[in-house]
Amino acid sequence: YLGGIVVVGIRSRGRQDNINDYFTAHGSFRGRLGRMLVGLSIAATLFSGLSFIVYPSLFYSYGLTVLSGLAGFPLSYIFMRWWFLPRYLAMDWSSPYEIIERRFGRRARLLASAFFILSRLSWMAALIYAPVIVVVTALNIGNEWLWPVVALIGLSSTAYTVVGGIRGVIITDAIQLLLIAAALLGTIIFIVVKIPLSLGEVVTFVRTNTPLLHLNWSLDPRVTITVAALGIGGSIGNLGSYSADQMALQRYLAAGDARAATSAFGTSVIAMPFVLVLLAAVGLAIGAWYSVHPDAALPTQADKVFPYFVATQLPVGFIGIVIAAILAATMSSITSGINALSGSLLNDFIPLATRVGPKQLLGYARWVSAGIGVLATLGAGYVEKIGSLFEIMTVLLGIFSGPLLGCMLCAVSRFRIKGSVMIGAMGAGFLTSIGIVSSPVSPIWVTLGSTVITLLTAGLVSLIIPGQSGPDGRRNAQAKP
Repeated sequence: YLGGIVVVGIRSRGRQDNINDYFTAHGSFRGRLGRMLVGLSIAATLFSGLSFIVYPSLFYSYGLTVLSGLAGFPLSYIFMRWWFLPRYLAMDWSSPYEIIERRFGRRARLLASAFFILSRLSWMAALIYAPVIVVVTALNIGNEWLWPVVALIGLSSTAYTVVGGIRGVIITDAIQLLLIAAALLGTIIFIVVKIPLSLGEVVTFVRTNTPLLHLNWSLDPRVTITVAALGIGGSIGNLGSYSADQMALQRYLAAGDARAATSAFGTSVIAMPFVLVLLAAVGLAIGAWYSVHPDAALPTQADKVFPYFVATQLPVGFIGIVIAAILAATMSSITSGINALSGSLLNDFIPLATRVGPKQLLGYARWVSAGIGVLATLGAGYVEKIGSLFEIMTVLLGIFSGPLLGCMLCAVSRFRIKGSVMIGAMGAGFLTSIGIVSSPVSPIWVTLGSTVITLLTAGLVSLIIPGQSGPDGRRNAQAKP
């Protein structure tokens, strides 16, 4: 699998004349097939190897409550389809955060890019580590293999991203999402066939002997896995990924226009819930399996239950397919992260475009991509010391997502906000994130809380300090309504 996907990623690189081709494909994914590929890529990008490990363990531990987040997908589609995407793509941006500079000035764009880089670089290290748990457990090898497996996953992903650019990333993402769905479906079928009970008997047994089919309606903000927390807090977190994350914004630019981007996003909104439902079914099925077949050696740490099941119960051969699917989930996010981070550094922080030619700049883009991939790979070996994988995923993304989401919502709106005010509002949102993470409140509320504070600060200060939008008092060009 690793060898094959590297070849596909390199062969799919297409024409690369400048960094716009390399980072956004400059609207080349047109037509029905192109929109479908972009949509599958969005879903694969936001669905990582962390998700593959985390969600079955959450479903295993908390049951159907974890599916509460599905309620946010229709609302996200309405928001993106009718408000965000038409405004964001009304002008021909060459890079995802160019709209922030146009509205609020270069310093605001640099701050937004810095938030993105900090969140995604640490997140990439975490998601490289996640599948290593499965590989080491499934192959029954010792911890001395941690670094070799980390290096294999991280460097192979880096290799085809450096050469293939965003085209290679999008095409391999689409393939990887299909493999993920096939592996999850196969796991569910295996468990259903092997459990010595009818489906009705399994449902009755699970309902009376486990919490898998129960819903947690608690309104305690300190509890993470509740209907309210996942339905509201989790949905706002997803919205931040859709509308403020460079990895998603790159793909809207690759689609070319608002209509194509909307179609692509619609595909992702269908694909993501489908995969989450499959993950739920895997978690519920594993819970039912160990209820019927108790195992004294079952790990007490929920993150390791699914890897243990893969290693001890699945047949030889299919174990390899599941491992490949977990690698697929990981690599689709790693490659997207590498490409987006290098694009952010070159487009936002290193003004080389005015001093070097397109081909030389493209060479720099490849070197920066390689450096980011190596750095994330090195960081992956130390992630185990942070905490549970769900805590890692929630905290690393939540701290920066809220200020970014607030900034992007202001950028595509018609509100007149000075650049200095926007920078201060993002700072207030970031401090709110730190405050929530440091408090007893669940980190699932970080994105919602920091987004609200960012928007309120920008709006209220703009009322107190009247002025035109932009860093110097002049109203900058903005997207058409």
